[in-house]
Amino acid sequence: MTNTTKRRVASVERYANALFQLAKEAKVLETVSSELTKLRNLMEQDINMISVVQNPSISKNRKINFFNLLSEKIEMSKLTNNFIGVIVKKNRVKYLLEIINSFDDLLSNLKGEKNATITSAKNLSEKEINDIKSQLKDKFNSDFNIKIIVDKSLIGGLKIQVGSQMIDSSIKNQLQLLKEKMKEVA
Repeated sequence: MTNTTKRRVASVERYANALFQLAKEAKVLETVSSELTKLRNLMEQDINMISVVQNPSISKNRKINFFNLLSEKIEMSKLTNNFIGVIVKKNRVKYLLEIINSFDDLLSNLKGEKNATITSAKNLSEKEINDIKSQLKDKFNSDFNIKIIVDKSLIGGLKIQVGSQMIDSSIKNQLQLLKEKMKEVA
């Protein structure tokens, strides 16, 4: 891990922890979590929003105005809105999605849960999701919050990420491994 990556990760965790502690103190953890989830969903659905957030040529004032309008639209609390203003002023807004994910991890840890991201080539049924949750619970001895991502390029199979651990049983990965083995033989 490079020094830049270490600083970024530390910065993300510091900001997420600061918001978490403020929300916990104000007894609004669930409210802030819900607002951050709405914000993340909007950002993930609209690539233009991510480009606005990450574009260094857009001034801080324009970004703050953008988030103020967005805050009104999704009825964000003053705490969440002020926090976003701070990260815009400190040039950390490009890490907003990572900060939200880190905040979610803190909240899950408080509840005794873990987060897992499941990437699948197709939509999973409730039964399949529950089976995966059960297997994860057995392996990690914890309840899980599951985020599902559909990526048709996987062809089939799953990728499951829990923290820094990745379980990749996708056909795409299997084909890549086969290709590498064939290169070794040739």
